[in-house]
Amino acid sequence: MLLSDFSVITPYGTNVSSCGYCKSTGGSHTYGMSAHFMTCKDYQALIDRGWRRSGRYLYKPNLRDSCCPQYTIRMRANDFEASKHQRQIVNRFNNFVQEGDDKFDEDIAARQKESQAAEKGGAEKTKPESGLETAATEASSSTTETAAATPTSKKQKPRKAPKNVATDLRTRIRSSEYLLSPDITSWKHRLRIKLEPSSFTEEKFALYTKYQMEVHHEPRSKCKPTGFTNFLVDSPLTATKSDDWTEEDPGYGSFHQCYYLDEKLIAVSVIDILPSCVSAVYFFYDPDYSVLSLGKYSAQREIALVQTLNTKPGYEDLKYYYMGFYIFTCQKMTYKGQFHPSYLLDPETYNWIEFKKCQEILKDQRYSAFEHPAPLDPLFEAKIQSIIDKKKGAPSKSSNDDDDDDEDEDGDDDGDGWDSVDEEDDEFDLDPDEFNARAVDNSDDEVEDFVEGGSDRKKKKLNTEHEKGGEVDKAEEEVKAAKAAKKARRKQMDRVYKEITALPGPGCLDPKDVTQLTLLNVLCLTDKNALRPIVAIDAYKNYKELRNVVAEYYCQVGEELANSMILYVR
Repeated sequence: MLLSDFSVITPYGTNVSSCGYCKSTGGSHTYGMSAHFMTCKDYQALIDRGWRRSGRYLYKPNLRDSCCPQYTIRMRANDFEASKHQRQIVNRFNNFVQEGDDKFDEDIAARQKESQAAEKGGAEKTKPESGLETAATEASSSTTETAAATPTSKKQKPRKAPKNVATDLRTRIRSSEYLLSPDITSWKHRLRIKLEPSSFTEEKFALYTKYQMEVHHEPRSKCKPTGFTNFLVDSPLTATKSDDWTEEDPGYGSFHQCYYLDEKLIAVSVIDILPSCVSAVYFFYDPDYSVLSLGKYSAQREIALVQTLNTKPGYEDLKYYYMGFYIFTCQKMTYKGQFHPSYLLDPETYNWIEFKKCQEILKDQRYSAFEHPAPLDPLFEAKIQSIIDKKKGAPSKSSNDDDDDDEDEDGDDDGDGWDSVDEEDDEFDLDPDEFNARAVDNSDDEVEDFVEGGSDRKKKKLNTEHEKGGEVDKAEEEVKAAKAAKKARRKQMDRVYKEITALPGPGCLDPKDVTQLTLLNVLCLTDKNALRPIVAIDAYKNYKELRNVVAEYYCQVGEELANSMILYVR
């Protein structure tokens, strides 16, 4: 028995990073590990616990602590109920291939001309009109793909399906492949779909580069062959049919489903075929053909692949199509919930719950389990929201800033208040000549009344100023009290946030409960190529640290997987 017959991994531990969806800093919480080898059976068990892979890196989001909880979504392929819009996408694609479509051809030609001009001149490509713009989605299947007309043309009505067309998805979606259709002499285009083990070719890399630059707006300098290989070619999955695979009987492993139109590669679907499902990893395409809604078309193509494989011997358990993660706050993922019937994975019980029920629960909550929903502490949710808002530019001050503001206000108020009183006193200074003239014309009593009257007016003014000063002081006290309350709430939020994030993630065991006896069956491959239980290598130089790492790993993957996979200790 070879080492590749087992799953061999190196745990990396928890990771806090910026979020790729809401762009918050420090909002994404995941646990990750690197897979040197991974059996398809073990990976199936992992994705049924909320894991996902990117190349050889496997990660599991902590949904409770993350700003944008990522729920695993799947659908039962044989029960797929295509909506009217989804049927139109397939019919429209088939009509384009077989009969051609002037509007589509004009749009594709215009985009190709634009791409060629940008490539030749090195100029930045002008963004297409909003009606044709393709959203950068995880699977590149945003709802904006449905635009089918050029900016200057009238909205095109969706064509009806040809008469006598097959109603089942498997037959209907493959009716445009010229290798499978005898009557192709009059077809406008040639479509060929090829399923093959994941591999690197210059043609695939060129398509990937164009997609990343035009859809995700990445600079060419970041699109390198090594990055493409690590991300979408390398896979830890051990193929079950490495030599004798065929498209009709591919076995389990990692594959590329390549779309050729008139022998030009226009799209690649990166998928994993596993014992219970086809799992979508990534999809990239030529933006010049975005009018064909390739993302949504490819999703139905992969559903049909599940249906086809499920009819073959050895694939009886392969019934599901996994679409990756679903984020309720991300509009670009709305299309995933439109494939019925869909189910989301409960992050705590690992049972599959009907999508509509989950949708209702999460309508007013950022995160929740589905079988036993319970709201989180409002202070914890407020802290998560502050992390999101901070990156989005919402105003936020530290406690030091608040203290500085208080000092400035105290220093200014005293001087300003008394300056205004001095100015009022100046207005009541009497001119000597005016006083002497009045003394001649009036009696001493009148003069006395005049002087006393002026004094009364000054006192009244002073009293008014004191009252105003009292109101200002009261307002300042209210401001200070509000700041103090805000500071106290912020401290409470931080305290609750630390307490909750210190708890085990949803669906995970507590590392404190892991004992030597618990780890008895966890095997480690040391740097001396010795395979032994973790409890038997207590002489290892970093044993205490290693034991903590293994305990956390054990809690993340669960007892069954921890006892079946092998740890590689460096």
